[in-house]
Amino acid sequence: MILSKITVVIPVYNRSSYLSQAVESILRQTCEDWELLIIDDASTDDSVEVASRFLAHPRIHLIEMPYNLGTGKTLNFALSQITSPYFVILDSDDWLEPNALELLLEAIETQPQTVSLVYGNTIRWKQEERGLKLRSVQKYRSFQDRYDFIMYPYIPYPRFLRTESVREVGGFEPDIPYEGRLGEDRYLLLKLINISQFHWIDVDLYNYRIHTTNLTKIDRAKFATVRRWLYTKMLEHWGGHYKPVFEMRKDGWLVLKELIPNDEQQP
Repeated sequence: MILSKITVVIPVYNRSSYLSQAVESILRQTCEDWELLIIDDASTDDSVEVASRFLAHPRIHLIEMPYNLGTGKTLNFALSQITSPYFVILDSDDWLEPNALELLLEAIETQPQTVSLVYGNTIRWKQEERGLKLRSVQKYRSFQDRYDFIMYPYIPYPRFLRTESVREVGGFEPDIPYEGRLGEDRYLLLKLINISQFHWIDVDLYNYRIHTTNLTKIDRAKFATVRRWLYTKMLEHWGGHYKPVFEMRKDGWLVLKELIPNDEQQP
């Protein structure tokens, strides 16, 4: 692989309809100091064929997994292949704004080594039969500490990560319900916020596509299991100073409602 400052990782599973737009958004970046790693997780559609059309580009690489591993294990494999100091994960049905890599790289290189993550804002689109319809812009924020972050209900995009920091916390560990197929992103960030800082830039950089193959109600039930396990585990790992209180929303999402001080383990 060509040595670059940034590796863009696109994990793919049955996203042949949207993958081209994701890849083309990387080709349009104003920053050219990147390489693209497409990891196909044993797709059963034409995703590999779509990805193969871009392989004439010297900085685009495709790796086909022999069987389906799930997102967490696929990303862990990708992590083992990365040689750049930074990487960003792009979901195969989403795409980046043309200036995303340039601004994210500039931001992280002006921050101390203790910053492991830089993120911007997300533009949310609804995929309809006639095309894409703008839904909203999700503006994130900065976080005071790990407890401020664990209470935050959203996962920031794009996630521009310091490779060394991700490896330091063990990467995308599969010791989570459903073996890292759900919740692997939040798990990683909760581990990172415990040893480092995050930096937010108030710029719209990531385009998120909402479509019919997004999470189902069954997936949300599984996510509830993952979130209960994850929040309880991390709070205990952080010293057991707080106990989690959960709430199930009407739309089927489980959220962390509040943290109750543990009288036996005050910070």
